[in-house]
Amino acid sequence: MVDVNRRRFLERTGVAATGLATLGIGTANAERYGIPIVSTRGHYNDDGSLAAGETQTSYDTTGDVPGVDTSCVNDLTVFIHGWHKKGDNPEQDAKDKFLDAKNTLANAGYGGTLVGYSWDNDAGSGDADYGWGTAQTVAQENGQKLAQFAVDFKYYCPNATLRFASHSLGAQVLLSSLRSLDVTSWWDNQGHQVYSTHILGGATDNEKPTQESSNTYYAIANETAATFNYHSHEDDVLQWIYNSYEFDQALGETGYESGNTPAPNYNEFDATSQVGHDHSGYLDHLGDEIVYHMNNVPSYD
Repeated sequence: MVDVNRRRFLERTGVAATGLATLGIGTANAERYGIPIVSTRGHYNDDGSLAAGETQTSYDTTGDVPGVDTSCVNDLTVFIHGWHKKGDNPEQDAKDKFLDAKNTLANAGYGGTLVGYSWDNDAGSGDADYGWGTAQTVAQENGQKLAQFAVDFKYYCPNATLRFASHSLGAQVLLSSLRSLDVTSWWDNQGHQVYSTHILGGATDNEKPTQESSNTYYAIANETAATFNYHSHEDDVLQWIYNSYEFDQALGETGYESGNTPAPNYNEFDATSQVGHDHSGYLDHLGDEIVYHMNNVPSYD
């Protein structure tokens, strides 16, 4: 749950954005291609436990994130990267993904601002499962931190449109954040929502948006105007992860589980013909579809 005492402090004092560092928001050191970044990188130990000095809702920024650092923008999309399973520079790989997301959406006509959300996606890298289990734990825990950012952003920019987009294991961060927001009274009392969420190749169980997983079902229904899932039946990365480690199927491979009922504002796009086996290529292939959905949310809510 979002830190209620912190929220009450903000409401009582009307702290300026430049004062947020005193409340646990630090500055992330990251070369960023001009892309603002919200970061929790380094907040978790390699075993998935919270690092000393961090809290369940603390986060860092690059000092230029709209709302919490600088002036408000009309439309903000937070892009959440996925699992890091190869290479030796996960932070740089995350920044490359943010740049890809920014350029892809801009080229497809998105006129808003993109912010990257960088997290410890390489935790547990020495485990027998290549860190998959620990990375899931860290992803789930990051939901509270992303929810805190959403609360802070909407506190300062109540009229702005806020969106979330994720790739792969970032789906677990995104859905966890919606569950946190769904039990945050200030957020709901203000009538705030994440206007649209966009899940690309989601590495999360395929029953999550359905009544079988009731807390996620209601979080999607209550906290988003519309949620979009983009999946490929040929996504062999997701097939490998879920067959090997979860003994289940992923939302990004099959779409929601057959026979279950999804949230009423949950929408699916079968991207098999565009994406095929290319788990890393959802953004490259689907920019036009994502921006179309962003621009037409009322048709899908």
